[in-house]
Amino acid sequence: MALDRYLAICLPLRYHALMSTQVQRWLAGATGMTGFSAAFVSVSLTATLPYCLREVAHYFCDLDPLMRLSCVDTGWRGQVFSVMVGILNTCPLVILLGFYAGIVKAVLKLPSAASRAKAFSTCSSHIIVVTLFFGSAWIVYVGPPVVCAEGRDKLMSLMYSVFIPFFNPLIYTLRNKEVKEAVKRIAERMKSLLKKP
Repeated sequence: MALDRYLAICLPLRYHALMSTQVQRWLAGATGMTGFSAAFVSVSLTATLPYCLREVAHYFCDLDPLMRLSCVDTGWRGQVFSVMVGILNTCPLVILLGFYAGIVKAVLKLPSAASRAKAFSTCSSHIIVVTLFFGSAWIVYVGPPVVCAEGRDKLMSLMYSVFIPFFNPLIYTLRNKEVKEAVKRIAERMKSLLKKP
């Protein structure tokens, strides 16, 4: 999505040539293969583990809570998983930041404030969603280990598996002018209701 926005804002005349159907298929295929590879590594890390407990204390069967059920030392598996997640989180984030740096550079060159605001509003919803998703994923998987991390991990996992997908449509619809006006009217009504004695 960041590549699409980058090409549309920074190279609008060459957009259709650069974002051809072949490029779109390649991007979708690369994303799918990356996801499959990550899932394959996760399954291969846990497939041969002997388990002492039968119940995962989590919302879903994530790799870290699953490895906590093992009867053997999972140190190296945890390190492999951390490196894999670090790479899978860092690479897309760096690419996104690079594209958005190019977008900011191009937008700041626009002559009018209205055109700059329109260009920034196009990207702002995606930046919010990406920040929420990567932030929660980094806290759970890449951040420093915490002694009582189960509660925090559950909360963050709930955030990126339920809350972010739930708020995605809301965040993206806030770009719509009519939706913005409706939100302002609702906020003003709520303020007036709260001020009444």
